[in-house]
Amino acid sequence: MKQHISIEVDLETLENRQNVTGNIHFVIDYHRYFPEEGWSDFVVTILTWWINSIKGLIVSELGRTYEFDFMDGTPIILAKKLDNENLELRFCIDEEAKRRVILTANCSIIEVRDSILSVSKKVIRSFERKKWKREDIDELKDLVLSLERFPFPY
Repeated sequence: MKQHISIEVDLETLENRQNVTGNIHFVIDYHRYFPEEGWSDFVVTILTWWINSIKGLIVSELGRTYEFDFMDGTPIILAKKLDNENLELRFCIDEEAKRRVILTANCSIIEVRDSILSVSKKVIRSFERKKWKREDIDELKDLVLSLERFPFPY
């Protein structure tokens, strides 16, 4: 059974410091949060990583795993391509040098891609409204355009 997966960023928490920080997390089936609701992290950096990971998953062979990393702490999501349309996501935390899977979810590649695109565009629009200029936001804009135009072969 497929689970609904989305990514949320609380735009009110974005701070334009040396790195852009703010609250970001995955939502599984509308009520489970990973790493947790209100998780603060380096939003622009990890969205950049996640775009590269989803692009890799789209074109990779079946069974290939990509990481959706966070910078703060040890949470990680391992995304394995099950077939041309679906992923298995393993939501993990590292405890005492051992990785523990706390949740596994099957979902659509398109749903994850679309959620990454949507939240990235919201972050970009927030920066534009605030007239914040940053090189890493420009890189994120380029990656969003690249992902939108990226061929999805199915």
